Amino acid sequence: MKFDVSRRFQTKNSEEEIAKFLEDLFRKNSNSANYNNGVLTVELINPTFGSINRKDKTVIEIKPKDNETLLVANVEYKPSGWFWFFVICGLFTTVAWLIPIIFYLYQKNTVKTGIEEIFSRTENEFRETNKSSSAASTEQPEDPVSKLEKLAVLKEKGILSEEEFIKQKQKILENL
Repeated sequence: MKFDVSRRFQTKNSEEEIAKFLEDLFRKNSNSANYNNGVLTVELINPTFGSINRKDKTVIEIKPKDNETLLVANVEYKPSGWFWFFVICGLFTTVAWLIPIIFYLYQKNTVKTGIEEIFSRTENEFRETNKSSSAASTEQPEDPVSKLEKLAVLKEKGILSEEEFIKQKQKILENL
């Protein structure tokens, strides 16, 4: 059984930065994660007790285009040898053969959810980086008059001493 999970978001970060971040996250949530030649390969995402019934191999491609990045996870999801062992042993009972099938189908959702969560964290990480850097670049420098007014208010409230007020005032006036 194969399925895909994808996510598109705007970022100016490089493919390598995104790949390193993804690789680190997947290493914490899978048996193995290796980035090589532009492709991240991950095996057994979110291993739990029920994952004995499955083998999953996920190939993640990072496709940058303009200021956007597309993450595509192609998942190959198949039953393990243990799955077949449990099914065959359960065939001689009335319903025991259903248990490995239920675990197998439930684990598929576990894998999909794990990928979606990591893609979401990646998007949040790199989108926040872009917002903070773009906000800093579009922010207008404060005019000297408003800076002086703020200093005067701080001095009136007793937050700044007379000496501190004079030093800050001189710095503002020198930058004109």
